[in-house]
Amino acid sequence: MNDINKTAAEALDPEWAAESNTARILAVVTTFHVLALSFVGLRVYAKVRVLRAPGLDDLMILLSALCALGGWIIFVIQANYGLGKHYETIEKHDYMVFQKVGFWQSIISAGLAFMWLKISIAIYLLRLSKNMKHKWYKWALWVMIGVTSIYCIGGTLPFFLRCRPMEGYWDKTIKPTPTCMDIKMFIDFSIVNTAFNIGTDVIFATLPIPIVWNLQMKRRARLYVIGILSLGYIAVIMGIVKSTYQLALDVDKDKTFNQNIQFWGFLQLQLGIIAASQNI
Repeated sequence: MNDINKTAAEALDPEWAAESNTARILAVVTTFHVLALSFVGLRVYAKVRVLRAPGLDDLMILLSALCALGGWIIFVIQANYGLGKHYETIEKHDYMVFQKVGFWQSIISAGLAFMWLKISIAIYLLRLSKNMKHKWYKWALWVMIGVTSIYCIGGTLPFFLRCRPMEGYWDKTIKPTPTCMDIKMFIDFSIVNTAFNIGTDVIFATLPIPIVWNLQMKRRARLYVIGILSLGYIAVIMGIVKSTYQLALDVDKDKTFNQNIQFWGFLQLQLGIIAASQNI
């Protein structure tokens, strides 16, 4: 068991120590991820095999889906090293592996995946808006591409810079002893990144509405498309839930039991992918 307090750990209530959220976490993230991959697969198939007109936006959404796949694989790996278990019951080496793969999950599926996703949406909307008279709309999309790229890449930097040497993020026993960023500062960086994610989710869920509403299609079809795209608003709610757990990061002593930050962030990503995979 984790040797922070091995004697106390050995005296833990056996029933409490045996509790596990592993199956629940994996079941939920897998369900959402399979749905997201299915939507992406249908989109790519339609654009490549049926319409024979793949675009850069399709490549971007595919990259986002692949990053999401990487995040899901890390959940599966973590299931063997303490995911869903109480922190005090996890072996020290297992927790080290848990943290190491979790580090890369934060980069791949909590950082890069969101960047590719939102760039895909912006490029798609640029293509749909080519006949729009309002130039501000296209300029807004280019600004969103720039802002998204900056904050998504910038959001990964605190993970690389949190400890010196970098391995200190997951291994506090290395020599020389790692020096790490104050946890409150790390939380502040994380909250800023999540706030940008939530804000851009709202914008990208809203920007398609005027385009869709003016398309030549039946009213019911327009409402259906807007409804799918508006899943982005549900992603916003998940982002807000995630932020509440980020704020409590420094006081949560049993993070591995629910893995709330990564769990809600992953669901936010999957809903975003599903919404963005809607073809018009």
